Amino acid sequence: MMKTLYFILGLLFCVQILSCNKFLDEKVDANLKEADNLDDLDALLNSTQVMNYYVMGLGEASADNYYLDKASWESMDIVDREIYGWGPEIFFQNSLSAWLDYYKTIYYSNHVLTRLNKITAWSVQNKRAEEVKGKAYFFRAFGFYKLVGLFSKAYDKEGAATDLGIPLRLTDDFNVPSERASAKVCYQQILDDLYMAEKLLPIEQSNRHLPSVQAAYVLLSSIYQHMQDFEKSLDYAKKALSINSKLKDMKTYKATERYPFIGSEEEIVFIVAGGAYTLLDKKYCKIDTTLYASYSQHDLRKKLFFEINKDGSYYFKGSYVGSRGLFMGLTIADAYLNAIEALVRLNKVEEAKEYLAVFLKNRYAEGYVPTLAEKSQHELLKLTLDERRKEFIMRDSRWSDIKRLNKIDQETIIPMRDVGGKKVSLQRNDNRYALPLPAEIIEITGMPQNPR
Repeated sequence: MMKTLYFILGLLFCVQILSCNKFLDEKVDANLKEADNLDDLDALLNSTQVMNYYVMGLGEASADNYYLDKASWESMDIVDREIYGWGPEIFFQNSLSAWLDYYKTIYYSNHVLTRLNKITAWSVQNKRAEEVKGKAYFFRAFGFYKLVGLFSKAYDKEGAATDLGIPLRLTDDFNVPSERASAKVCYQQILDDLYMAEKLLPIEQSNRHLPSVQAAYVLLSSIYQHMQDFEKSLDYAKKALSINSKLKDMKTYKATERYPFIGSEEEIVFIVAGGAYTLLDKKYCKIDTTLYASYSQHDLRKKLFFEINKDGSYYFKGSYVGSRGLFMGLTIADAYLNAIEALVRLNKVEEAKEYLAVFLKNRYAEGYVPTLAEKSQHELLKLTLDERRKEFIMRDSRWSDIKRLNKIDQETIIPMRDVGGKKVSLQRNDNRYALPLPAEIIEITGMPQNPR
């Protein structure tokens, strides 16, 4: 037990040094003790503070679900101001960094995979070793998925081979230089990792901090959705729902509670959560008025998700972790809404209505569920995308959705900000949808920066 503790602390220290100085290219401390048994390796992946809980919400902070008033914006530090205004630098060597946190998760995963591959005495038939390996592949895939969603453009079938992706760290050896792979290579790596995880993980996990086959299916469905491969997105969404399709029935929760979803893991497939950037704190973060108005009075989420401020604006209280921290993991609702969107886009309208009817029944008051019978394909797609936005508010998915929807749909989403009295907007396919990499990364590695 102590050996494991020392190992974890040593690794954390190593990554801390890495974070403050050279981010991805600093050498690992030569004195770092390597894990030599499954207990140590499993303990690394079970470290929820590293693998599941960290600085969250850079995508949400960049998106259009909220606004800051002038006084709130003026009270922010330079990092939050630049994030809010889609500025050219959003890190400033700050110790709180989504970039560092995701790459820390990836580093842990790579270390585990490296050790597993070196210890040849472990038979491939060792079920526990296989599960540990499956977890490492999943965590790495999830980290890459979040990073590419933040720091790359929307996936483009024609341009993916040349569009810039992210550095794909596939080893724990920091002597290997960091280079940006193409978007196509990045997405293929994420898929390959998830294919491996699918073969090795248990179907479900009682501890939702740990990945499962169902979690891999949900994530695969989302990956293919971003790649505009709706046949495969539908296939994996259905596979996820074949394992468990139980949604939260919002009628069973109390809007009078400070945090309505305390202690509930129902519907959750995989937990990722953590503290958010200051500008998403309820003290400052006000829900977009048009978005709030889009929830009908019979939509149970309206009272479960929001609370009124003294000035008449609204703040978000509906995190699935039952606290001020934000939940940004995977749920059965992801699988439903991915499946519904795919079915509509594939013109399988009647089947889409069947799935959507089940979803809506669990979100609206009895007797007030929206009717679907007469809706056309176009109307059904609009309703589905509206429901997606309302369902996933403060879940860190809107930023990626804006990018992909502007890429594939005719209707354009144009986020707008009032930044210290100056109007700022993002037009369709603006370069700023690919957030800037940390300036120190660019300086050390020589990698190309995202254009502004």
